[in-house]
Amino acid sequence: MLKPNFWEDRLPLDFIDEVIKYTDESDLKNAHAGFAKGGQARYDKCAMTGKIKLWNFHKESNEIERTISNTMYKLGIRANDFFGFDLDHNFMICQVAKYEENNQAQFGWHADDHINFEQKHRKLSFSVFLQPAEKGGKLLIQNGWEIKPNNKEIYLPYLPSKKIKEEKGGVIAFPSYYNHCVTPVEKGNRYSLVAWIFGPEWR
Repeated sequence: MLKPNFWEDRLPLDFIDEVIKYTDESDLKNAHAGFAKGGQARYDKCAMTGKIKLWNFHKESNEIERTISNTMYKLGIRANDFFGFDLDHNFMICQVAKYEENNQAQFGWHADDHINFEQKHRKLSFSVFLQPAEKGGKLLIQNGWEIKPNNKEIYLPYLPSKKIKEEKGGVIAFPSYYNHCVTPVEKGNRYSLVAWIFGPEWR
């Protein structure tokens, strides 16, 4: 079996601390899994129990969001020298997230994109480790496509998975069709910055 392809980098700690501060000062919302036909957010279908704020590149609401977007844009250019995907670097979504200890926040097994998804295609996913949890809250990435449907057995995916080493300021990028999860936070809040870069349909 082929090992997953990852691209790694680091960001300055002063930038990381600034993003953590912004996350704490922001009006974070519960994550949701799209919208129902009536336009209501589908919270019951979402495998993520952390709180988030997201925005589109070029539609930032303040200077720190513009700084974050520009930083992730530059990372995307460098990372794609490794992956060689057909990307639209101006079509990017950024998200800050806080996984709180008091509700054992997690994100069940999922893929950010799939060939069967009826939406614009996310092609390259980024995770920036702003502040890892003291215990739990680990990013696992699976060596394949199959999604484990039972989130109560998060450590037992169908295929082997890799636990990603999380260090403050660390960055990892991977193809958006890789299945991945964040295990329940057991001690200490976990902060993350993620971004997705879109592109034409997979070929």
